[in-house]
Amino acid sequence: MSMQEKVRMPAWLKVEAGFTLLEVMVVTAILSLLVAVAVPNYLDWNRKYKLKDAVGLIHSNLNMARLNAINQNATATITVTQASSSVPVTVAFAGISGLSTLTLDSEVSMTNVTGATVGSGVNSPQSVQFSSMGLRINSGNANNLCISNTGAGVACNSTASQAFNFKNSRGINYRIVVFSTGKVSWCYTNSCAQ
Repeated sequence: MSMQEKVRMPAWLKVEAGFTLLEVMVVTAILSLLVAVAVPNYLDWNRKYKLKDAVGLIHSNLNMARLNAINQNATATITVTQASSSVPVTVAFAGISGLSTLTLDSEVSMTNVTGATVGSGVNSPQSVQFSSMGLRINSGNANNLCISNTGAGVACNSTASQAFNFKNSRGINYRIVVFSTGKVSWCYTNSCAQ
């Protein structure tokens, strides 16, 4: 190209397009900072979600087991088991049809009133029974955790409320409470009795 041809070119053709190394480094630094902040927040949210999902699933299946016990005029037994803290929690249903064994995410573990996990204060398996009338029956399982109206641990009997405590690896606790009437509820902490 001759000098005259270069002069006649429009201005936008004379400018070379692209990014400088400094511009690329600044954008990379900003993206790295955003990722460094976002990933831990996402992981915490995901852990909480897995715990809430597992507790909600158990809660709904306990209600379904109670309804099936009433409809089938049978006694339903639900057993929650975690052999060690490195093994997932399983929930088995016996005496009724229509519900299969649940295996929870490894993020979820059983705890007791004080937050201790399996192998350090929590005994497994724990079980709850519903009569053909839908009432909670004291299963006589010495591992069961029963609570008073204030949320403190008490000896299990037919009138006490039974609790199943769960937590995730970040220490967030959820509790499922089964009342003597058969009603099942859950809450966000291991100290509630509802």
